[in-house]
Amino acid sequence: MTIIKEYVNQVFKTVPLTEETNQLRLDIQANMEDKYTELRESGVSEHEALGVVIAEFGNIDELLDEMGISKTSSENKSQQPAMEEEAIDYFIQSKSKLGIRVGAGILSILSGIAFLLILLSVSYIIPAANIIGIILLLSGIVVGTALLVVEGMRTSNLKAYHHPFVLLPDSRERLEEERDAYKKSLTLSIVLGVSFCIMSMAPFLIGLLSAAILSVPVGIGMMLILAGIGVVFFVYSGNVYHAYDVLLTNGKSPENFEEEVKADERRRKVDYIIDEIYWPVIVVIYLAFSFLVGGWGWTWLIFVIGGVLEDVIKGLLGAWE
Repeated sequence: MTIIKEYVNQVFKTVPLTEETNQLRLDIQANMEDKYTELRESGVSEHEALGVVIAEFGNIDELLDEMGISKTSSENKSQQPAMEEEAIDYFIQSKSKLGIRVGAGILSILSGIAFLLILLSVSYIIPAANIIGIILLLSGIVVGTALLVVEGMRTSNLKAYHHPFVLLPDSRERLEEERDAYKKSLTLSIVLGVSFCIMSMAPFLIGLLSAAILSVPVGIGMMLILAGIGVVFFVYSGNVYHAYDVLLTNGKSPENFEEEVKADERRRKVDYIIDEIYWPVIVVIYLAFSFLVGGWGWTWLIFVIGGVLEDVIKGLLGAWE
């Protein structure tokens, strides 16, 4: 029940987050909900049942003292912000809407261009086709750009999720299960996206090979629309799956919060060295060696060797850190 859950969460708000205290919180909440259900089934009113339950379990602070669990100050608590279930759901829903709107924005722009091409090809039949095409082009660009800009601004509200936060064990387990379950939808979306992108070539090729059946501009227009639909599948499913990755990556164990944050910082340093220093050096070596020996047909093996050495260097840098 929501009221009981909020009451327990409020009591545990300043309690250090560990697997033990989290399990205690869940047990107390379950017992209170069971007692509430029992009272309601016996004919007690909702308000009376809540009053009895809170009165019976109102000594949670005493229970914590008996177990030797002390509360932390709000200052210490703010250093390890815990992600609530509502906040987790909000992020996933926001990323889902972001994927739909960004995909729709891209499709709108491509559709505007497509309608212009299609209408230009029939301007000899419809006198006002050119004007209509320009109007649809501008409308598609305006709508698409607006969607992209608005969604870009909304992402600023999600910055907190890209920094370390405490993720309770039950929340992590739930997210991992949901991510694994979503893999089927992700696979289906990728298949559909690829299918639409492949099918988008059909009208273009038909127009290119047989202008009598379908003109080239019309074929290109239909290609853009079909490709745009494919992009919607890619962007939407990618954003949803990325939401789970962000939460599981930035969500840290309450007991090892500081250690995991430091480990992330070390990994970021290593990734920076690899991306900004190591691979640019590999490219320079490749170009210099290829010009010197003229072996463009086989010097690409430098990149293969570089890829193999990357894991070795990451291991050495990680051990050194």
